[in-house]
Amino acid sequence: MKYIRINITLIAMFLINFNIAFSQTSACDGVLPFEEQNGLLTIEMESGVLPTGSNWQTGSEADPNLPGSTINYIYWDGAQSFSTLTGAPITYNIKINNSGTYRLAWRGRIGTGNSGGEHNDAWLRIVADDFYATNQNNSTATPQLEPKPSCNSNPERDCPAGSSTSGYFKAFMNRHPVNLPVDERWGFVTNTNDGSSFRFIWATFNTPGNYSIIVDARSSFFFMDKMVLRRSNVSDSSAFNLNNTESSCYNALSVNDLNQKEVKIYPNPTNGKLEISNLPINSNLTLLNVYGAIIRTLHNQKSTETIDISNLESGIYFLSCPDKNNHFAKKIVKL
Repeated sequence: MKYIRINITLIAMFLINFNIAFSQTSACDGVLPFEEQNGLLTIEMESGVLPTGSNWQTGSEADPNLPGSTINYIYWDGAQSFSTLTGAPITYNIKINNSGTYRLAWRGRIGTGNSGGEHNDAWLRIVADDFYATNQNNSTATPQLEPKPSCNSNPERDCPAGSSTSGYFKAFMNRHPVNLPVDERWGFVTNTNDGSSFRFIWATFNTPGNYSIIVDARSSFFFMDKMVLRRSNVSDSSAFNLNNTESSCYNALSVNDLNQKEVKIYPNPTNGKLEISNLPINSNLTLLNVYGAIIRTLHNQKSTETIDISNLESGIYFLSCPDKNNHFAKKIVKL
């Protein structure tokens, strides 16, 4: 019996640790943030939430570069918007675990016409600590461009030639849709700057956390398959490998409940103040929304705290203590 009890205990401990390690990974639904791991983030463009009633469409075709596989892509079939945004952006929420500077490139092709300079672009913005472009595959190379209007007030950066607006780059490719062989028409090409292409677009994330990539339509029938963010220490050949799978998604609400039974929150649901008891003393608390974005942080010095969330919109929130030795996570419903 002693032998059996020991093995049951070991199995239970294994299951607990397994559940804690993997409980934050959830199926992607277009809202949960895609999670960067080891300096790499891969997102299928059709995994985003296409705005209802917009002219965003999806399509598919055989992949000429990966026999037996299918490319699923998105495209815009409405009026082209060369100088302003369409107002139908697709937001891809992302969770960066490893801070640093990352290169973004998406895989696309020109979906209509017989010109390499038409139907070949979209608006791109990365909400990060820095967002810029270089003409060399080096994040510190100069000159550097950043979108309008911020480039106008930054003496260390140039403004892109051609269109740029509201913090977005015009991001384009130039693989010819007719003259090139079929297996060369798709590619990871994401340029900005008319005339002299700046082929390398970068985003810097100073701290781990939640950020976003926003895509808006510019040209019609520009087919976009997937996009990749890779940190400076990850090679393009590794990042753009077509056999790479899409990154998993992070769900703060799925954190294991085993370590939170002693922490009490009342009332929950609430329309105002929360009384929290049995808190670990001298710990850090984080309030997040359902998308994993940090709403508020605080440091508690007592075992009981009161938090006023009356100014927050109705919905689901998440109170957690990320401290390694005092970790817990609690779901909160704001009425």
